[in-house]
Amino acid sequence: MLEFVDVEGQPLNALAPRERILKTASDLFYRFSIHSVGIDRIIAESGVAKMTFYKHFPSKADLIATYLRYKTDTWFQMLATSTERAGLSPLERVLAIFDALEEPFRAPSFRGCPFVKGLAEFGPEANSPDVQATIAAYFKGLHGFVASLIEPLPLSKPERAVIQMLSLFQGAMVIAQSTRDPAIVEANRDAARVLLEDALITSPEPEFRSAVG
Repeated sequence: MLEFVDVEGQPLNALAPRERILKTASDLFYRFSIHSVGIDRIIAESGVAKMTFYKHFPSKADLIATYLRYKTDTWFQMLATSTERAGLSPLERVLAIFDALEEPFRAPSFRGCPFVKGLAEFGPEANSPDVQATIAAYFKGLHGFVASLIEPLPLSKPERAVIQMLSLFQGAMVIAQSTRDPAIVEANRDAARVLLEDALITSPEPEFRSAVG
């Protein structure tokens, strides 16, 4: 499996051909839509030859799946950076998934969740199994990531808490995309805290008290 270079953080002319294609496609797919952006436009804007494009990406579907895997990699890095900060209690570690959204929401380039956008374009009727599998893998991975953060908390219904956190997390992106108001991060973070604290099993045990932080 190829490791991804941070293509978004580098100028186009500093990248190798494969990364130039990926950077161009990532920008165009996210700004517009996957279906509306053709291969010819990606080739022209990335500055590579058509033969070079097909050497790295035999089809548009292959490029789309690679783009979504790249987005998966960058989004999970963003979540890890936020949730693995030193000094966080287990409860604060869960709430840190919302902190990870603050910088993207304030960026002029923010266009919502690339995976929700992908779902809209590649629903059950689409004949793109690799693309659909990549989108499904992201949401499965996100569920597992949040579940791992929830696990240390003494909750009466941990799986219910996972679904609640995922709903608030994804919902924040939809609302922020439509309103351009980054305050949704704080609002949903507060809602998440209320839900988690309400679900905590009260106990005098020290390890339970330390989970609240």
